[in-house]
Amino acid sequence: MGSEVGQGGIDRPKSFNMAVVEKPQIVGSQQFISDRAKQICKARGEIFLNTAAGRAWRIKGIVDFGVSENKLMFDVFEKKLAEPKIQTLAPHMLFYDVMAGNLRFRGALAEFLTERLNAAKPLDPKNVRVCNGAGPMMELVASSIGDPGDCLMMPMPCYGGVFWDVGGRAEINVVPVHLTSKMEEGDTMPFQLTAKKIEDTYNKATAEGKKIVGILLINPHNPLGDIYSAELIMDILNVCHRHSLHVIMDEIYMMSIFDTEAKFTSVLSLPNIPDPQRVHLVWGFAKDFCMSGMRCGVLYSVNEAVNKAVDALIYFNMIPGPIQHVLTEIVLDKEWLDNVFIPTKYSRMREARSYMCDKLSALGIPVRKSPSGLYIWADFRKYIQPLTPENELVLFEKFMDAGVYLTPGIEAFNCGEPGFFRMVFTVYRDHLEVGMERIAAVLKDCAENGLTKPQADNAEAPTSADVKEESLEDLLGLLQGRISSSGWLEETRTQNWATQNPEALEQFKQAMKSQEGFGDK
Repeated sequence: MGSEVGQGGIDRPKSFNMAVVEKPQIVGSQQFISDRAKQICKARGEIFLNTAAGRAWRIKGIVDFGVSENKLMFDVFEKKLAEPKIQTLAPHMLFYDVMAGNLRFRGALAEFLTERLNAAKPLDPKNVRVCNGAGPMMELVASSIGDPGDCLMMPMPCYGGVFWDVGGRAEINVVPVHLTSKMEEGDTMPFQLTAKKIEDTYNKATAEGKKIVGILLINPHNPLGDIYSAELIMDILNVCHRHSLHVIMDEIYMMSIFDTEAKFTSVLSLPNIPDPQRVHLVWGFAKDFCMSGMRCGVLYSVNEAVNKAVDALIYFNMIPGPIQHVLTEIVLDKEWLDNVFIPTKYSRMREARSYMCDKLSALGIPVRKSPSGLYIWADFRKYIQPLTPENELVLFEKFMDAGVYLTPGIEAFNCGEPGFFRMVFTVYRDHLEVGMERIAAVLKDCAENGLTKPQADNAEAPTSADVKEESLEDLLGLLQGRISSSGWLEETRTQNWATQNPEALEQFKQAMKSQEGFGDK
């Protein structure tokens, strides 16, 4: 595959465009699907990150600061994936293999994770499982440790896709451990997690009759970017041990720590885990290896019963043999990892984050000082007056209308207060520049004219039962043509994207309201 150099000197595919416009597959009636399928579609459609990302992906010209992906390393991977040893195709790759991952891949992962996590003792390949993504792995573990209606605690704000990961089919409920910008007694920073807050949440939930089976933690955190200390992790493990709770530790950002002075502590690096049978580590290639499209999630658990349950379910989530081969060769190449991939990635991440932070600072937007992640937790409260959840969404829509997608704290991350947005900075440099220009234009308008709600359409929004397939297809086709005719991103750098096709954009918004369950995190 060829590539071209974008602004900032970072290669990107020649086939790239700002956002692919596709016609979603829409059925005018749900008479052909089961009640179970209807409920699944409804639940999927209620996950804000899914529907918002779907909107962004289908409108050409939108800058995506919303989806947590690292797009800074394509040129490096293009060269790596062209190496002959990676391009090799062996007969065994085309046939059935161990469903939880072939033994060579699991052995390579055990060796890799032992080193990168600074594990207290070598990881045993027999305790490694792989499937098609960290999200699906969450579902497999949740299904193995809880029954429908059981609950997992999770600190909030948090990655909102977890509600689908553990709730969509596993039917596990999430009980928030609420963190706020107002520091409580003993806190040293806003949104601080403590073991006491976890235990208080557990006691309150059980008093209400909820069955808590465990806690799900993301370390480093999404969206805050915090890294949990060894002391905090051990305090949490002790709380969970007292109440016989499972701990699912998602460490999917453990190699996305760009601050050279920050220290990461993996749960597997602790020498005296109080209840190792209830500790399960999840990791994946999507974030740390900039490969969200490769779909590989990893589980490490020493619990034989949990591993057997995952083995039984993983039939539906296997990874193709050729992908396992590619990822095996990558994690085994320590020289490339340490001398090329990791230093290049961190350098580019620091540069991109610095650019976004500088632009936000010039706009008077405070950001959380964090050492990790692909994103910034930004405080837009000064531009949201009055400060309400409804007005947070008004600002979100103004950003979307201006052609930039960033995710609001309440709807996307279950933040307990309005005004905070997560902004992904690991995007192409020209996108970074244009996106920040558009944000600045929106905030300038808010400062001069106030945060006014968009004009409501008098016509009632169509429902999926009312819209005819042919008319909606025609509408989306018309929209695609109108947006395409407006030109590419670079031709509209100094213009307000939304003013080009206001009628078509409004029609598209109304059409999106009738759809359920598309998009991704």
